Amino acid sequence: MVAAICSGHEVDIDVSERRIWRSGRVIDMTPREWLVIEALLMPNCLIWAESELVAFFAHCGVVSSPNAVRIHLCNIRRKLGWEVIQTLPGRGYRIASPLLARAAQIDRA
Repeated sequence: MVAAICSGHEVDIDVSERRIWRSGRVIDMTPREWLVIEALLMPNCLIWAESELVAFFAHCGVVSSPNAVRIHLCNIRRKLGWEVIQTLPGRGYRIASPLLARAAQIDRA
């Protein structure tokens, strides 16, 4: 199960309600941006390669491409801050450590 609420970098995420706040303001996300966020918060997969995100989209019934994934990541970063999603060259993407650590604590509870 994905964590319900996690916080870090002035960002609060409530996955069960599909709501995100940055510095106290609600941020609108598209359904596909939500898929990326939910994937990145999954405790069993901490680093996602671009191809894995495309496959995850397909599993969810969404047609995508590596370019579309990069665009969604860019849009999320623009809305939430560039520090929220980290790029690991040659490996993939992950959610920033403060958000991930908080998500892991909630998931274990």
